[in-house]
Amino acid sequence: MLENYDNTKELFLGRALRDRSATIIHHFAFIDNPQKFAYADFAAGFLLSQPLIQRLARMIKARKDKMDFSIDVKHELSKFIWDEDKGPSLIDVPQLCAGSNSEDCVTNFPSKIPDCRPIISKDDIFFAVKTCEQFHKDRVPVVKNTWGKEAQHIEYYSDKEDLTIPTVYLGVPNTERGHCGKLLAILKRAHEHPVISKKPWVVITDDDTILSVSRMQRLLSCYDYTQPVALGERYGYGVSVGVGYDYITGGGGMVLSRAVIKQLIGGDSAHCPSDDSPDDMMLGSWLLNRGIPITHSPLFHQARPDDYAEGYLSHQEPVSFHKHWMLDPYKVYSEWFAKDGDVHDEL
Repeated sequence: MLENYDNTKELFLGRALRDRSATIIHHFAFIDNPQKFAYADFAAGFLLSQPLIQRLARMIKARKDKMDFSIDVKHELSKFIWDEDKGPSLIDVPQLCAGSNSEDCVTNFPSKIPDCRPIISKDDIFFAVKTCEQFHKDRVPVVKNTWGKEAQHIEYYSDKEDLTIPTVYLGVPNTERGHCGKLLAILKRAHEHPVISKKPWVVITDDDTILSVSRMQRLLSCYDYTQPVALGERYGYGVSVGVGYDYITGGGGMVLSRAVIKQLIGGDSAHCPSDDSPDDMMLGSWLLNRGIPITHSPLFHQARPDDYAEGYLSHQEPVSFHKHWMLDPYKVYSEWFAKDGDVHDEL
């Protein structure tokens, strides 16, 4: 394959992805024509020529980083290499594959969740849904009528008790932005409650998270809850400066093993500067202080399906999406998750 390319030139080779529309996860880059920019699908692998590597090394040495967010590294790296059209654009290489059955592929990536058995039961997972009175009549019913019906253990945490749902009030008032106080109260309840404290896994979601319980079962079967596992879509803050940290973005769902909750709450390692501190970022700092790594899974999604390139989702079994903005959440659930049904361990 590589004999077709001149390695004396600056070359960036990969499987090209293109956004369908300007998206928040890419900071609305190329808003006039998002499809004109190609970025590498890391699942297929990518190649850099030695001249390009030398150029990037000089760029990195000369640049002055600032505290900033890292959301989608494959897009951010491709944009850094492109360097406002001063560097090379990605060359799409058909032999670099993801989820393909072609015999011409030199790389590939499985499109299915790994088959890890025995598959854990629904009884092993507790779902904690963060909500508030404002969304009791629109967002919460979506959860209850879709994936919430598949969850064996689920509670809705709100700033107001509502017996018709029912919700649980943890003594934390609603906040407009961050929800650190509510998250910390949920973790304390998960650690102390006589039933919840026995569940191997705790999944914390927003009230506009859309997910598959059966896929969550299959995915978590690949992990050991007795070990400190913090799983989800990993973002970063200030990591390029060297003083930042990773965190699990909350909208796609934050999965914590029993061992993590025990270390954070049992070890008294979690504190909120204020109730409205950003909950997902504070959780990331708590994990960092305890030396607990964050495991990134591309199957969790902070945004809507339309916010991701079709080629990216085509080789996935997504576990979650997030937000009801400008879409029908029932349709998203029907198209992506409703056909999953129950999963059972086949001995």
